[in-house]
Amino acid sequence: MSGAPETKGGGVHGISARRLLRWIVGRPEAGPFVGAMALAIAFQLLSDGKFLTSEQMSSLTSFAAPVGLVSLGVAVLMISGEFDLSVAQTFALSPIIMGSLVADRGVPVLAAFAIALLVAMGIGAVNGLLVIVGGIPSFIATLGMLFVLTTVSLELAGISPPDLPGLEDRTLSILGGPVAGTPFAAPFVWLLVCGIVLAGILASTPYGNWTRAAGQRRGLAARAMGVPVNRVKMTNFILCAFTAGLAGCLEFANFRRAEVHAGDDYNLLAIVAAVIGGTSLFGVRGTLIGTIIGAVILGALNTGLVLTEVDQIYYTGVVGLILLIAAVVNSRVERAQRGLGVVSYGGEA
Repeated sequence: MSGAPETKGGGVHGISARRLLRWIVGRPEAGPFVGAMALAIAFQLLSDGKFLTSEQMSSLTSFAAPVGLVSLGVAVLMISGEFDLSVAQTFALSPIIMGSLVADRGVPVLAAFAIALLVAMGIGAVNGLLVIVGGIPSFIATLGMLFVLTTVSLELAGISPPDLPGLEDRTLSILGGPVAGTPFAAPFVWLLVCGIVLAGILASTPYGNWTRAAGQRRGLAARAMGVPVNRVKMTNFILCAFTAGLAGCLEFANFRRAEVHAGDDYNLLAIVAAVIGGTSLFGVRGTLIGTIIGAVILGALNTGLVLTEVDQIYYTGVVGLILLIAAVVNSRVERAQRGLGVVSYGGEA
């Protein structure tokens, strides 16, 4: 009669194992993480052990860093029920502004960096006003902004985009230089820092709850509960443009060159990375850690296909296929979680 009470299914350890399994199933990052590991193993085998090397990891993270930074803001905005298709040109315009101020006006790098980010945030504010005050669907409003910004970038850059190959500056080194002792450049570190900070905000602040509430049924229930839906969405539009501008400036700091057509596909790749990472296209559900993993998966595909000598024309098709699979899997996971009574991780889901 003495001792711990017996339980079915393996006793206390069985209960703990089931709880652990339910917790893992409830984590939206679990699927993307498994997919990333499987992709790494596949490319490692197909490349005769050349994929997981310092050189290839440098290439992978150089691709993943800008895509991931843009994706973080896009994911937060998607969780609140909106889209931003102008991030590709916000990404391109910000370093053009930064580089032009430094090269043509002699503005200190740090000041030029701050001005470029303020301009990016202004773009986000205009997008928010068009959607919230103007009543224009975010898809249309930001698509129109994409075309406007393309013209502005072409006008500012002219035939000679900013190019500072020989400039030695401490700020540029911090923003985009190599990280000593690692195969990574600073933009990848900034991606991790921004991802952790934003994930913490979504997980442990009222603003995170408001963001998810704003994405549910266009925020109608949230408004009735007193959630400042318009303010939340405006903030997220500004955040989305900020991360796109930050990504562009970090790339400029890394390569010392700004290009009008840099990141042309980032508006779509950012959505793909977010969806692969577990963010719903319908709002509410999403994870920023998963979004970073999604960007790493895109980087792994880009690097792995080159390494295995697969023609790059297949990259876009593979990305599209993965997007379709991820969208279907996300939908199935949501249904399975509801059926099992599993609540997806409340911090970011």
